[in-house]
Amino acid sequence: MTPKYLKIVLSTLFSITLWIFVSFSYEYTNTIRVPIKFTDIREGNAILSQSTNEINLTLKGQGWILAQISSGSDVFFQISTDEKFGVQRKDVREAISENSWINPSVQVAMISPAFVDYKIERIKYKNVPIVSDAAISIEKGYNLVSEIILNPDSLKISGPQSLVNSIQNISTEAEIFENIDENISTQIALKPLRYIQYENQFTNIEFKVQKIVDKTFNNVPVKVENVPNLRTLELFPPNVDITLRGGLENVGKMSVDSVSISVDFNDAFLDSLGVLYPKITIPNFTVLTNVNPKTLKYIIKQN
Repeated sequence: MTPKYLKIVLSTLFSITLWIFVSFSYEYTNTIRVPIKFTDIREGNAILSQSTNEINLTLKGQGWILAQISSGSDVFFQISTDEKFGVQRKDVREAISENSWINPSVQVAMISPAFVDYKIERIKYKNVPIVSDAAISIEKGYNLVSEIILNPDSLKISGPQSLVNSIQNISTEAEIFENIDENISTQIALKPLRYIQYENQFTNIEFKVQKIVDKTFNNVPVKVENVPNLRTLELFPPNVDITLRGGLENVGKMSVDSVSISVDFNDAFLDSLGVLYPKITIPNFTVLTNVNPKTLKYIIKQN
């Protein structure tokens, strides 16, 4: 850059800086919203309710001071509870002196609301279960093959006594798992509740997803239950074939011993059709897709 252009640039920057300085030295009016923060709460107590969450302040002062206040991060309007208990009311103007971030050279022209009502109660601690608010959709050809597990599945909460008494559980944040085709183990946040403190802010959600397959179990023996003394129930045939549908890994590990098929002697004794429908118990997260034969013939014999 040539000396001529450098001189022009520096002159321009100086003019802008001077204009900003002069402009900000004038008096302005600015309205800001500041969240409330209660202080001097006696140990073992907590805020239960408050009539408003924010204070609206209309300030008059030099522009650069107002700009500094407006741009301040984490600014709160502090209200001292004076360690009092129960239902309270605070004149907001009386609390201005508690807020050192309000420059003494700034005039508070208007403040709204004029009063803040709040209530303080004793703190109570309680253990409550965590419930999942997760929506899960599984990829076609796959299936959920486990319970949805939260770890931890409960936590300790604390807060105002009457509020804690009304809480039965804590929910996770709403989470959507779409087109899942693999096992999931991930952290999920807990949904916050106002005035309630949590022991921890997250839990872990876990569930298993596997590819769907069919598996046939041949010649599964049928058990006969509740047979009285001196009686025998003979079945024809005494075994059946069944087909289960489930996760590839889970079904692959199953054997004939993984399923249970039975009939009840009392059903045969009261039967008028001459056939019985077997009761089939299968593992969780599997589906029975076929039974052969579906009915069994029988003979009741006297011993």
